[in-house]
Amino acid sequence: MNLAIALPLAEDPLSSFKVLVTIPSLSSSEYLEDPRVLNVLNKTLFVLPMDFESEESIKGVLREIMDNDGFIDAVVITSNVLLSGQIETHTTDQAKTIFDVNTFFVISIIKAVLPMMKKQRDGRLIIVSNQAGVLGVPFHGLYCASKFALEGFMESIAPECLAFNIRCSIVETSMIKGEEKTAQTIQVSIRSKMENADDHTKKYQDSCSAKMRRQRSVKNFDLRRVTELLREIILEERPHFRYQLNKSSKDAAREKWSDLHGDTYIFDSAEQFLCVETERLRDALDNINSVESKV
Repeated sequence: MNLAIALPLAEDPLSSFKVLVTIPSLSSSEYLEDPRVLNVLNKTLFVLPMDFESEESIKGVLREIMDNDGFIDAVVITSNVLLSGQIETHTTDQAKTIFDVNTFFVISIIKAVLPMMKKQRDGRLIIVSNQAGVLGVPFHGLYCASKFALEGFMESIAPECLAFNIRCSIVETSMIKGEEKTAQTIQVSIRSKMENADDHTKKYQDSCSAKMRRQRSVKNFDLRRVTELLREIILEERPHFRYQLNKSSKDAAREKWSDLHGDTYIFDSAEQFLCVETERLRDALDNINSVESKV
């Protein structure tokens, strides 16, 4: 779990939660210098190093938790790396990195903890995702693919888990400005390939990037609201499978599931992000839909 999200749970005045946070390495120790963290460290907040690329390390951390506490009530996973750019400029290594962090790491965690929760016949599996797992975003193809894959995985295992009283939930936020910082190395390598892209696509990407920057700059991503929602899900006897955190994520879900053909969002995105005029295409689509409705 992200330390910024986990900290308010550890600070609960009733000490209702024992919060264990995994970090990729001890190099993340700068986060532990925060006075708020130090105030609850090794009391209600415990930090465990984990090698995210090693299934043995993941299993070892979970075994350590079980040996010390005997049970795991909930697992919250916030793993996220952003990859943006033109699909033809991405390398295979970049694609693998995105799926390793955003998808396969999460699956590895769940694979390791499921036998323990099944034995308990109780538990919560909670993923913090965003609207990129619901709607495709121009010039974020591989990133969205990794998020779509994760949501499909969670939706598939949810009925299996329910048979063991294990509840699966996804918290969908908006795509926020801060996410870009987590993928700085990947984005730098993408920029080095930009000369391979054609001028027209570059123009469309520039338009899309500018639009998304403007949107992100006005969005307030309240980590406290994320923590409050996680608390509700953990304590709720029958939590929902999917939660939208704010209006932006609610609008994304509503748009996706209200149009069975999916055409409306495609045209809206082309106009909104790429400034592509789609009026004639919309007219043609309306004619097709009119014919279909009469059949």
